[in-house]
Amino acid sequence: MERIQKYIVCDGLGEGILIIDEGGSMTMPFFCPLCEFIMNNRDDFSAYSRFNCCTECEMTFAQPNRDMWDSGWRPDEKVLNSYKERIMNKSLNLFLDEEDN
Repeated sequence: MERIQKYIVCDGLGEGILIIDEGGSMTMPFFCPLCEFIMNNRDDFSAYSRFNCCTECEMTFAQPNRDMWDSGWRPDEKVLNSYKERIMNKSLNLFLDEEDN
């Protein structure tokens, strides 16, 4: 597997970050344009470059509806609000080492 170095640079506009790699550069938003949750890991940036959304939205909406997605389909507001509510009410699984107890 080839490893590509990427750099993250503040774009100065306060609207996103600039990702620079060997293939060029791309500005990405701080928040997913679909669900409006923060883009917080490398997988989100990869998903954004493929589908213009975060990884969770890619797996929930884009991948299962690939043909419709590619034609411009997006979930309606009711579906998105239900999805966001489910995510916000999801319990966090925290694991502590014995040293932390």
